[in-house]
Amino acid sequence: MSHQQSIRMTRKGDLIDLDMESGLFGTLHLDNGAVPAEERPGTAKKLLAASALYCYCAALDKALESRDAKYRSIEGRATVETGIDDKGRGRVVGLTLDVTVHMDEEYEFIFDRVAKIMRQGCLITGSLEGAFPVKYNLELDCDEE
Repeated sequence: MSHQQSIRMTRKGDLIDLDMESGLFGTLHLDNGAVPAEERPGTAKKLLAASALYCYCAALDKALESRDAKYRSIEGRATVETGIDDKGRGRVVGLTLDVTVHMDEEYEFIFDRVAKIMRQGCLITGSLEGAFPVKYNLELDCDEE
């Protein structure tokens, strides 16, 4: 069984609207004219990183929740690495997710089990692994805040 999701994009010069067709997102308005030219590159890579990180953290949340493990917060950073392929084309060549779960020490044994599961990634990162390496750095922080 397959599912489909779609978005719509409209570009008029420097103005770009990404209609996410979702009540959660609405439409993302991007104005390239509002930022210096040197800050414009990398937007698509950032969207890819955001999608991968969001999906991974959502899967992590569900894995912890389904085991009744309570956490204070999940923090993460996604880093996209680019390079050139053998035909001289620019390509994404790697993705690293650095994620920390802040929770009480009493849930450490559950975290350890979930961490093993999360090495398999999520829907988005698992799909990307066929194209380039994805590295998962999942950490636990039991310090009280």
